[in-house]
Parts: sequence; C-alpha cells; structure tokens
Amino acid sequence: MTTTLELLAKQGGELDRISACPFQKVSQIEALPYREYPHWHVLLSGRHIGLHRQDDRICNWVARTLTVDGKYRQKCLGPALDLSKKAITFDLAISRAFEWFDTGVVKALSVATQYVGRTTSLSISPIGEVYTVGHAMQDYLEWSKVARSAGGHYNNLSLMNYHLVPNLSAIPIEEFNAKHLQSLALTVLERPPKRGFENTPSKVAIDTLSVDEIRKRKRTFNSLVTILRMVFRYAWENGHLRSERSWKCLNRVSVNHQPRTIFLSRSECLNLVQSCNPALRQLVLAALYSGCRVGELGELRVEDVSKEGLGLHVQPFKRSPHRFVFLPSEGMKFFLQASEGKSPSDLLFCSSKGKKWRRQHTLLFRTAVAKAGLPKEFVFHGLRHTYASDLIGRGETLDTVAKQLGHANTQTVMNTYGHLADRVREKQIHECFSPLVEQQCQTTYIGRNSFEERSDNSDRMFAKTLYDRPQISTLPRSSLARPSKEVMEVFSSLPGEH
Repeated sequence: MTTTLELLAKQGGELDRISACPFQKVSQIEALPYREYPHWHVLLSGRHIGLHRQDDRICNWVARTLTVDGKYRQKCLGPALDLSKKAITFDLAISRAFEWFDTGVVKALSVATQYVGRTTSLSISPIGEVYTVGHAMQDYLEWSKVARSAGGHYNNLSLMNYHLVPNLSAIPIEEFNAKHLQSLALTVLERPPKRGFENTPSKVAIDTLSVDEIRKRKRTFNSLVTILRMVFRYAWENGHLRSERSWKCLNRVSVNHQPRTIFLSRSECLNLVQSCNPALRQLVLAALYSGCRVGELGELRVEDVSKEGLGLHVQPFKRSPHRFVFLPSEGMKFFLQASEGKSPSDLLFCSSKGKKWRRQHTLLFRTAVAKAGLPKEFVFHGLRHTYASDLIGRGETLDTVAKQLGHANTQTVMNTYGHLADRVREKQIHECFSPLVEQQCQTTYIGRNSFEERSDNSDRMFAKTLYDRPQISTLPRSSLARPSKEVMEVFSSLPGEH
C-alpha cells in the first residue's frame, strides 16, 4: 500500500503539516478529552484530518473537505484505538484521507487546495522606474509591519491582495483619479466576500444585492478608501507624490449604521453560562461583567485587576489606547476570585489546556449557544453588546458607556445603541413629566400607539421596531464622507439609497 511519504512526496510543504499533527501516537490520542465533535488538524486549506473521540467506546479517524458553498463534507476513515475493532495507524488514516480528497465527486465539490499559511506579503512584486500604486502599497506595508499591530497589518494586507492589487496596482500613482476609484467601487459591489482560504467567488449582478449586502459592501469600500489614503499619504511624505491631488479624491461614502438588536436578557445570560465548559464559563462571565473584547480578556494578567481602583486595567488593543474599566461589586468579586493563587504576571484566564485564549473559544461558544437555545447568529462579541445594552437600558449615559468600552467618543455608541437610549428617554418622559390635567392622569388611555401597550413589549422588539423605521437622513457624518460624483454614480441608484 502506498505510504504517506510516497503519496505526498511531490506536494512539498504539506509534509510539514502532517508531521505537526498533535494526535499521531496512541498516547496522544488517549490524552484527548471526550467531546461531541472531532479534534481537527489542518492539512491543506479546506482539507482536515480529525479524531472523533466521543466517549470510551467511540474513537475514529475522520476527514473533512470544504465545499464551494462554504460547507464541510465529512468521512469516517477507521478506528483510531483498539476498542470494538482493530485500529488503523495515523499513516494509513492520512493515506485514506487524501485518497478520498482525490475522489472525483469530492474533488469536484471542494474548493481548490493550496498550502496552508497566512499571507505575509503583497501578491505582486512591483517593478519598473514608474512609481505605481503597487510600489506605494509595498512601501507602506514595510512600514506597517513595524508600526501597526499584527492583526491590523494582516487585515490590511488581505484587503489589498483581494481588492486593490487586481485593479489598481499597475496605475502610476500620479495618474490616479476618481475614475479609478469608481472602478474599485463597482468591483467591490460585484465581488462577494471571500471566506478564509476558499476559492475566489464568482461575480454577482449588482441589481441582485439586498440592502444589507449593499451596506456591508459599502463598509468594505470605505475600509479600502481608508487604506488607500494611508498608502498615498505615506508616498507623499516620502517624496513619491509631487502634490496631494491624487489622494484628494479618496473620500468615503455614507453608510446607514445597523443598530445591534441581538443581545441577551439576564435569564438568557445565565442559561448561556450554564451551557459553557468551566474555562469558557470564566471567559463569558468576564465579558458580561466588563464589556471587554475576547482579545482584551485573553491578555489580562493578575496585576491588571484592581491596579488603579475597583476595576481592570486593559492594555492597548487594536488601535485603542489602554483604559480603566470600572466594575460592579459583583464583577469585582469575580475577578478577585479568578486572581487567587496566581502570581501577578500570570494570565487571568486560560483555555482548558492552560493556553492563552486566542480563537479556541469560537467553536466552544457556538456549541454553548446552541445548547442554550439562543439565536445561532449570536457570537462572543455579542456579550459586549449585551453589556452595553444593559447599561444603556438602565439609564446610563452614552458617554460613560463609551469610556467603559474604550471608544474615543460617543458616536459609535450612539450609532450602535442609540435605539435603546430612545427607549430610556421614553420611560423617563412618561415618569417625570409634571401633570397638567389630573383627570388625564387618572384615566387609562387605550390606543394603538399607547405607552401602556408598548411598555409590555421587550426592549429587543422595541429596538427591532426602531431599526425597521426608515432613516430620516443619509447625510454623511464624517468630513471624509464626501465621495466624488463618479463614485456617487455607482451608489446613488442602489436600493435603500434614497
């Protein structure tokens, strides 16, 4: 039978991925915890080897492949331990996996394979004496790699390779104008978002897009404009642009922000907490008490608790500076208990394997959400929205919430949670207004839009009602949201833009 090495000798770096699998030996397999879903290891993009160890009776090798519609197809390869049947070796499981990957039907349904690894450079190598947009992006990325966070640098690089390189990289930077930006806007509208390592999706007709899809593509376009502004400004500061004309046309378009309407009640929070394993439960409670992002919680150390008062010192994250988050007494007690028995430099929260929380929470959280019977759209970041929604719903000011969340001003909070502030404002007016006619106060008015009727509805339904109302204005709120007439020609005829 063909061995793994013989089967893959011509496929280069994949051998490194195979040798890195953490459950090759019997001792490693036996050390894996029981769980309902398999332990997975990536072999190629969209191709995984897994080990399904559900209980002391089931332990099987499995393989899965990512299909072009974004779903996985899975196959059992054979027993991994000598239980009811004779086990097969890791090497044989790998051979069977790749044989299945190459099966005609499976191969036709699956995304194309490529070596697994993050993009580390621009997908072009600019050449020539004429300084192009490609040259400018290359120079900016060299600076960005040092000056920006690793996550921010990688996100910009991915957007550049997917949207900017194919359309703009060959254009001399001095010749860039609004027509080129118009072409980029059309491309962004026609190109669906690309998930991970999947194949590049086919173009779609603009007139088939929903209002929500248009909103998301407009936000992508604005992100690209922001990247181009940084690239062009860096080129100008380094003497590659004779004037600022080329980047004066780089203005964003206005986007109607979508308020958050998925947040949890206190009973739903408790149900979710009870559905989590012990390590994830600590992380979820920490998010509910503080409103911190999962990345911020993963970086917290014991010395950050009660460092400057009754709360948490949160280290700089993304592009935000460090901040202090005040905690309620219940939350303070929780964080102090989590600190017990640890040294000041120890991480406050770790995964069940004792490692720093990075992205291991995603699947665990999704499982807990399903177990708790919550909407499948609810993700971990929704705990941050739940925290903010609870504060605003109980009358806290937008300024206080913005400072707790680490926002520079109240604009983001107003866009995201302003509908809840309206609910509080309605209650306050109802309760605080001084009576003019006592008889009116003593008579219960029953009507289609009466407060008595709507006060029985949940805050979430009220938020959804407010979101469904037509926007009064779509005027841009930012000085950069002044797109050229060429760009406006692309977006003005789309649904929901009037």
